[in-house]
Amino acid sequence: MKEKTSKYKEFQNKVIIFVTPELKTFKARAGGLGPAVEELAYSLAKLGAKIFVISPLYHAIQKDTYRVEIDYEEMELKDVGQIEFIVAHERALTKIKKIEKKDVTFYFLDNQKFADAIYMGDLFKLAIFLGRGTLEILKNEKIKPDIIHMHDALSSLAGFFAKYDPKFAKFRDVKLVYTIHNAGMAYQQIFGKERLNELDLEKFDESKIIWNGNINLTYCGTIIADRVNTVSKDYEITLKTLGEGMKEVFVKKNIIGIINGIDVEYWQDPIYRNIKNKDELLEAKKKKKRELIEEIRKRVGKKLDINKMIIIMPRRIADQKGFDRVIPIMPKCMKECKIQFIALGISHPNDQLGHQIANQFKDLHNKYKEMAFIYDFDEELAKKMYAGGDAILYPSLPNKEPCGTGYMMAMVNGTPCIGTATGGLIEVIENFDWVSKEGNGILIWKEEYGSEAFMRKIRIASKLYYEYKEIWKELVWNAFKTNVDINEIAKIYVKKVYIPLIKGNYKISL
Repeated sequence: MKEKTSKYKEFQNKVIIFVTPELKTFKARAGGLGPAVEELAYSLAKLGAKIFVISPLYHAIQKDTYRVEIDYEEMELKDVGQIEFIVAHERALTKIKKIEKKDVTFYFLDNQKFADAIYMGDLFKLAIFLGRGTLEILKNEKIKPDIIHMHDALSSLAGFFAKYDPKFAKFRDVKLVYTIHNAGMAYQQIFGKERLNELDLEKFDESKIIWNGNINLTYCGTIIADRVNTVSKDYEITLKTLGEGMKEVFVKKNIIGIINGIDVEYWQDPIYRNIKNKDELLEAKKKKKRELIEEIRKRVGKKLDINKMIIIMPRRIADQKGFDRVIPIMPKCMKECKIQFIALGISHPNDQLGHQIANQFKDLHNKYKEMAFIYDFDEELAKKMYAGGDAILYPSLPNKEPCGTGYMMAMVNGTPCIGTATGGLIEVIENFDWVSKEGNGILIWKEEYGSEAFMRKIRIASKLYYEYKEIWKELVWNAFKTNVDINEIAKIYVKKVYIPLIKGNYKISL
């Protein structure tokens, strides 16, 4: 049911287009972007807007040296026609697929040449394909958007073509929103200037896509949008002060930070839905821990100890996640603090640093009975880890974590976080105080960041877990009661982003 309130009357029935290279439940997810976008779309639809989401329909997921074909048959996607447009001088004959879910309409661009395996191949051509294909769908389906909301760099050309491609002149005055989910140099989508001709445009303003002598799609999305936000207040400050090479642009565009939330109903195990007190919570945790231990036994043949603390790490394996700070101390944690670890994750096939980290995890797995590592992307296993782990470890590099949501998914299952005070963690986690029993996690401050600090904080967590069980119970309860509901975050988007644009009382451009 949609939340019809006079408070959001300006938002009712407005047509919002989400453009994203990644989604959650359509087998097109590689990290946190997919859930963040899809769950926000559902929540905005509840508030009365007409939400359309447009994304590529990938045919496979590349896992290192092998490829996994995606089967969409059970999803019952509807064929609604086909479109033809130009991508880097080539004609792209593209099928349109459609499905409606929770009051949101999803459209998919199906062309194996330009959208084969997620985040593989020529990403500049993928961006052109997604950008121009989005506008072709809007034309074909006769959709008149009030706002086009672009999510991350690969979606930015939707707004660019709306402004500069004569074929899409009808969309020229549509308001544009751009959300920066990650502005790190590795995610900015930078390409050589010589590729401008692949845009197949006779006339356009190069200053809206060229930054520091190169095509830069993060810059493009930022510069053309009427409203720009990122996914936490801390990351907003980071971009305005450190900037990832674009500080002046982020400052002039006055980007704002709006933290991500999660769909609690989706991520919280059903056993926790009606918990009324701390003792019930701890009993449920024991049950889910036993199930997790059994699942790990089936997967990798290791039988973890129900009586020992389990710290989980289900995350994409990449340099900015900070694993290199905790891997060196894990043997010591296992020996001195009686910690068991479960790590789950996969690196991008082209990420050599990610592969090195994965190999270090594999070495620990082979050497220690207290360490289980599964090299895979497996959402169902991750959910079991959130539900059955005792704590989650989030060692993100300071000023490199835009938000993160895995710790939110863990906390709503009564699994507190030991993590870096950066990105969204600062907004969600309050450092636990033994005396007042206030706080819902254990933070490593940016100033102390390093292996020694993580060792110290893990030692504190283990001491609480083994020696101060009543105090540990308070921490678990506090984590469990944390409000990270995406429905509340959607209201902030309406108030701070959409309504000001709809009313026409907010505009900033360069």
